[in-house]
Parts: sequence; C-alpha cells; structure tokens
Amino acid sequence: MYIPYEKIGTFLAAFLPDMLKKNVKKFFIEQKTLANCRYIDKNSTKVLKKLKKEIKKRKLKVAFYVYDETKWKLQSLYDLFASDEHFEPVILVTKNCSPKDNCNYQSAENAEKVYSFFKDKGLNTKYAYDCENNKFIPFEHFKPDIIFYQHPWYVETTQGPVVCSKFALTYYVPYYLPSTTAPNDYYLRFHRYVHKYYVLNEYLKKRYTKLMKNKGKNLCVAGSPQLDYFYLNKQNEHREYVIYAPHWTVNHETTIAYSTFLQTGKIILEFAQNHPEIKWIFKPHPLLKSALLVNRYLTEKEVNDYYEQWKKIGIYHDSGDYLNLFEKSYAMITDCGSFMTEFFMTKMPLIRLVSPDTPPFDKFMEEIMQTFYNIHNENELSQVLNTVVLKKEDPLKEKRLKVLKNSGLNKNYAALNILNDIKSELETTNND
Repeated sequence: MYIPYEKIGTFLAAFLPDMLKKNVKKFFIEQKTLANCRYIDKNSTKVLKKLKKEIKKRKLKVAFYVYDETKWKLQSLYDLFASDEHFEPVILVTKNCSPKDNCNYQSAENAEKVYSFFKDKGLNTKYAYDCENNKFIPFEHFKPDIIFYQHPWYVETTQGPVVCSKFALTYYVPYYLPSTTAPNDYYLRFHRYVHKYYVLNEYLKKRYTKLMKNKGKNLCVAGSPQLDYFYLNKQNEHREYVIYAPHWTVNHETTIAYSTFLQTGKIILEFAQNHPEIKWIFKPHPLLKSALLVNRYLTEKEVNDYYEQWKKIGIYHDSGDYLNLFEKSYAMITDCGSFMTEFFMTKMPLIRLVSPDTPPFDKFMEEIMQTFYNIHNENELSQVLNTVVLKKEDPLKEKRLKVLKNSGLNKNYAALNILNDIKSELETTNND
C-alpha cells in the first residue's frame, strides 16, 4: 500500500510551531525513504534471481543513463561490456529535470547535443527523451536488465532507481572523484536506492560505511573507470599546453564551494594574454557560464566577452573527451575537484586555486594535495605562474611521483573490477 509520507509530514507540520516543522518533515521523508528501500530490496532479490537464469539464454542489456556528455566517465566500462558475450550495452540519452531557474537546467537541445556526441563515437545510442514532445521516456520502454548512473541529481522518476528496481539492477559510479568530506557522497537518498554503489578505494568505503544510514551495505570498492585511461594508455612525452579549468561553484552557498573564479578569473586571463608564447587551453566547467548568469555575478555580455577572449588566444574545450588534452599539457591551473586527481595521474604539476570556503579534504586526498602548488592569494599565484608555467620548474615532482606510486591509483583497472563483480553476482565467470 502506497503511503504519501511527505504529504503527511507537510500537512502535520502546518499545525506545529516553527521550531518543530523541520524535524517533522525530516522524519516523514525518512519514513518514505525506508519504505522505498524495502521496496527496492524486494525487487532486487527478484530481478537478480531472474537475471541469473536469463544470462544463460541471452545477452543482458546494460543501459548507461546519460544527460551530460562532458561528464561521461564510463567509456572503459562500456567497451568491456561490448566485448563480452553476455552483455549488450546501450547509451540512453535523456536530460535532467532541474527547474528553469536552476543553473543545471537543460532543454531538448541539450539532449540532442548529447545524442550526437555518442552517435558520432559509434556507440549504441538511443533517446530516452522525446525532444519533439518534451517528454521523458520511461526506462522500462527499453527493457534494460542493468542500469548505470553517474549522476545522483535531478533524475526523473520513471528513469530513477526506485521505479527501475522493478525490472533492472541499478548501479552507481560517480562521474567525479570524491575529494572533500562534504556529505554529497553518502547522505543522498539516491545512494541508498541503488543496488550497488562503486567507490574509489577502501578508505572511502570505511568512511561512508560509518556515515550512511544503511551502514554502507551496498558499497563496493572498484576504483574509478575514468582513471582507466591512464592504466590502458601509454603516457605522452610531448607536452606543450597549459590548461586553465575554473569550477562553476561561484555561489559559495553550495556544499563544495570550489570556485575562485570571481577572484582569479580575470588575473589568469590577463596573464595568458601577456604570454602568447604559451599554448593555452581554456576548459571551464560546463556549468560556469550559467552559474555566473543565474547568480547575476556577470551580465551575458560580460560572460560571452570573457569566453571570446580565451578563444582568441587558445583552445576552448567544452566536450566530454578531455583526457587526451591532459596528456598533452605540462601544467594545469584549476579549482575543480575531480580534475585534481585526474591530472595528478599525468605526473605533471598542478596549480590549485584554493577557495577558503571549500570543506576539508578527506585523508586520502589530503596527501595528494600536498603535491600540488596550493595558491591562496595573488602574490603566491604570481610566483608560481612564473616558476611552473614560464620557467617550467617543478620542485614538487619527486614528492608527487612517490605519492602516486603509494596511492595505487595507476595500477587499477576499475572497469574490469566492476565487470567481474557483476558477473560474480550473476554467477557467470570468464571461463564459462
């Protein structure tokens, strides 16, 4: 029997003092979450039992939920499924369901752009959003057996893990590499709704297990498929570019607050303009432009002018394939989160622009952070740009190589770990 817990909580809260409203609503939301978790567990047991039989008769359909090609980080996993006789992968292109006044908002044109990106790569791609009629297509229509999510936010209900648990096993592999102690990585209902949540390492699994309300029962260590690029490809020795990659969180009311763009964006542009001898790549977060506009920090003309100035002096990159650019660059300037770990894998120096409002980094990431050139003010920025970018000196190189070796990040094939884990669940081995 369906019980509208959230409506009940909202109704009751209306008759209570303000100091009690929040706790009452929170209580009923948790009751709804627990009910959903029981529903999902029951479904997952049935689906898993069914798929153990089905995999002996046919290929299982593995769907990848995607609404932003710039955050596509599961290529190595798609490739492994495509080469395995037991599976048939498909990219389901949709859009998120954020409201128009949110900087995450997407239109039908966004879905069309994402679809073209995957289709051009030659991947098996289908629309899960009806662009002509502006309607979401329920995932049940595609009859997937396994669904991979990379985003926990703004997932439309008929495409989300609660509804999809009726007919598929759901898995979550974050598109980003967690770095701070912010609760984004373990407190969402979404984290409890998926059948399995693959995390980077044992350290994160232990930390999340202590913090998650389900005691981390669906956590599994696998690594990050995004880092498989460095495992599978030989390092490029010829490097000639410098990347500037600003984050989008200009409004520091967000939980991560990485961005320093309002303080450093103009300074770095002027430095680049004064040094045309350097080959520049401007790789802003895809949400930066809309975040600046929605929060009214800059006018549309000011934002467009800024981007145009970068296009005049370097490469402007806004697509999902960017690790090949990392391989061609000898330094990066950024305040992004995932980029720090990804660029760390190249062994090259990273100039990190430090926001005072960023939450503390976790213990694993903190050690990596000490191998970066951490910048807190304009004077430090000027000195490091002169040393690292102009003179190409790298005093922290040996320390960075040592930390990378000890981290084990460059010795892990995450996609294979995930594939083997799923095949083990389905009681199917590579030798069957």
